[in-house]
Amino acid sequence: MWRLALTADASFAEAYAQALEPMAAVVSIYEVAPEPHRGVSGQPEAWGTDILMSGLCVVEALFETPPATDDLTAALAEVAVALRQPLPPLTWDELSGDTDWVSASQAQNPAIRAGRILVKPSHVERTPPAPHVIRLDAGRAFGTGGHATTHGCLVLMQRLGSQHPRRIADIGTGSGLLAIAAARLYPDAQIVASEIDARALEVAAFNARANGVRMQCVVADGWRHRALDHGPQFDLILANLLYRPLLRLSRQLAERLAPGGALIVAGLLSGQERPLLQRFASYGLVFEARAGDKDWPSLLLRKPTGTDTARRFHAFPSSPSENAR
Repeated sequence: MWRLALTADASFAEAYAQALEPMAAVVSIYEVAPEPHRGVSGQPEAWGTDILMSGLCVVEALFETPPATDDLTAALAEVAVALRQPLPPLTWDELSGDTDWVSASQAQNPAIRAGRILVKPSHVERTPPAPHVIRLDAGRAFGTGGHATTHGCLVLMQRLGSQHPRRIADIGTGSGLLAIAAARLYPDAQIVASEIDARALEVAAFNARANGVRMQCVVADGWRHRALDHGPQFDLILANLLYRPLLRLSRQLAERLAPGGALIVAGLLSGQERPLLQRFASYGLVFEARAGDKDWPSLLLRKPTGTDTARRFHAFPSSPSENAR
């Protein structure tokens, strides 16, 4: 395989990734780890008390055949011009077929703390105490807890107040982290975790077993599975996807949410927040809270319990920097 990598500001990484997707076999975005936290002894410790973000992301594209480097460079240069940024340096490598490069890169991930939840990769030995410790390696699936979208969803799940959801759906579960966290927070809930990628779903199922939680794992494109589109509505729906899939699935997300239920969405950029909220408002959902950082918001919406459709645009946050608590 062949690998192309560039390092860019986190707010620009998604644009470069989208330019590479039509030409690459796999495109990934992961954060550059910040300087490690140092304990009382002065020695570095692989954990943080909050989200660990350096502000930089590596965009990595893998190719099964030798890539057309000139075409790729030109496509990325167009993105840089549109962003009014210089094109970051590009790194090209030919990779050995004997190495799992996804797992190798994720071996650098630190432990992540999000409220009462701590996500601990297997290579991290020492971590601070937490009520809920989730042991997780993403492997070939997305979701280590380090990205602002995943971290924001973890935070918002802990802001549901007295609500104790009995049926939970995690759409696009990736590594299974959000579904596992939901199982820890709400141990009596029935949880369905879906993923379009069967290999990623195997990782999610393995991580669920490793953490001693039960959830139904299904391969599904959006809502196209009987475990999702039939039966009682869900009290909590998690959807850490991307902006376009969220728009495409918005009607089903609203329809399958029970009255009084909570919807947590992420994977969108700050400029996409208002149009997405407008779409959900048209289906009767009300914005309740935001978490994450200014570039990658995670949103909590609620379905009213009465006949009020709550199509009130003034309930939207006034700016991306306003962080609802």
